[in-house]
Amino acid sequence: MEIINYDKVTRYLHWIMAVIIIYATAAGYVMHLVIDSHPPVFNFLSVMNMSLATVGSGVFVVRWAWKYFRPTRAFSNDKLPHWQLSAAHMIHGIIYQLMFVVFISGFLMLETSYPLFWLVEIPNLINSREINSFFFMVHRYACASLAVVIALHACAALKHHFVAKNQVLLRMMGRAKQRI
Repeated sequence: MEIINYDKVTRYLHWIMAVIIIYATAAGYVMHLVIDSHPPVFNFLSVMNMSLATVGSGVFVVRWAWKYFRPTRAFSNDKLPHWQLSAAHMIHGIIYQLMFVVFISGFLMLETSYPLFWLVEIPNLINSREINSFFFMVHRYACASLAVVIALHACAALKHHFVAKNQVLLRMMGRAKQRI
């Protein structure tokens, strides 16, 4: 069986999104802890979170489109049962849907504009506290759901790496070795 790495574009988009999602998740929960006690920390985390989410939204669109146009992966999954392949496809679909909801609700919940990396002011899209509050709740639940699904995704990757030893994680890092 020949093992071939994922293409570079897929790998870069995956890891860029991973960094953005991990940062945004951690920062989002830390912001709730420091909102009253450390306003400068809250403001920094908030601006960085919104700025990375803005970049992440663009990367997300490119990643989603690339999913349909990337080169066919030329490696075999002979050893994986069909149900595992189906579950992986389903989980990836759920991840994409949750990322979409997180990004959209994050922008729609904003009550004021924000400075993109402290350089350019980005206006909020909706000026209704009721609607902003609704999208804030959607955002909170979507973020929590995304965190759970990403944790499952990471656990599955680690299981494939350490237990199944099928080089899935190495292929996503561009370090897989050819096997016979």
